[in-house]
Amino acid sequence: MSAALGAFALVAAVLADDVRRERASYPLTLLVQADAYAESTPAAPGDPPPTAGVQVRRVRAGEDVTVRDFRLRVVLEGRSRDAYRQYFLPIEGGRFRSDRPMRLTDAFLSWAPSGAFHADVGAMRVPFSLSRQIDEAWLRLPERPPIVNAIAPDFRAGAGVGGDLGALLYGAGVFASSRLLDRDLFARGAFAAARLVAEPIGPVGTMPWRRPASDSWTGWFRLAVGASILYGTLLEARTLGAGVDVSAQWRRVVTTGEYIFQHTPAGDRQGAYVEPGLSVFTGRLDVSARAAWDRAAGANGWSGGLALTLYTRVPALRVQAGIEQRRDSYLAILRLTASID
Repeated sequence: MSAALGAFALVAAVLADDVRRERASYPLTLLVQADAYAESTPAAPGDPPPTAGVQVRRVRAGEDVTVRDFRLRVVLEGRSRDAYRQYFLPIEGGRFRSDRPMRLTDAFLSWAPSGAFHADVGAMRVPFSLSRQIDEAWLRLPERPPIVNAIAPDFRAGAGVGGDLGALLYGAGVFASSRLLDRDLFARGAFAAARLVAEPIGPVGTMPWRRPASDSWTGWFRLAVGASILYGTLLEARTLGAGVDVSAQWRRVVTTGEYIFQHTPAGDRQGAYVEPGLSVFTGRLDVSARAAWDRAAGANGWSGGLALTLYTRVPALRVQAGIEQRRDSYLAILRLTASID
């Protein structure tokens, strides 16, 4: 019995060491996105100005400092105004002031003894919605689906845990509902959020379209299924949010889809989107489409879009051209992204 226990302890130690070596790292972050946009019909916060023009859409910079199992990450972001003279969407957090273009996205301290577990405290990404787990630099279309921009929070101050158990990834936390980082941060209520992702067939991740062609799983059909839940004070008290999402990949064909529902005392809102895409020319060109639906106040909204993303030979540069027709708006954006991540 003692020999068996000793062997089990040795195997567990080896596996723990493997997980330790594979834990996530967050290197220097530098992101600059510049947009050239055509004349459009803006209908919601976040839409570009109605007249054609050029602007620096987003600048983000930050760094990590890692000491043994501890990591400090701080990322600062600046934005340009949208068609409504606003810098951020109503749902977006981390702002210093509501009328200023700067905010903190990440500003947290993390303890990560292994890839299977990490505990974080500070301002961080909320574990809710597949789309919100993808950084703006890697979106397949220039802007997120309308339902995500409307009801899915991005960054908030709080505390949480998460990890990668191989075929199962998890994250959960409690967050301040305030979108401002001020002395009244914890006086405006709080909410809890959690996300669970199962990958029963091979690794998928949040951005399967960027997995290299040399990946040994390239020829396999892969699938990931995620579920998100949220409850508490978001834009108003007693908000309940839930969502399910699916990511499927076969060779260079990737399709993702998500459904999100939100219940509040003021009324319900729900929506869904699907984004099929194909990577060609050894992954340097990504061709993606989107069909989206959302329902609020008894009215249905439909939208569709198409985007081409060119990953240049300079790894830090990407060029994206996207066009999208929504219920009340039309968007056409040519975006240059320079990023180190």
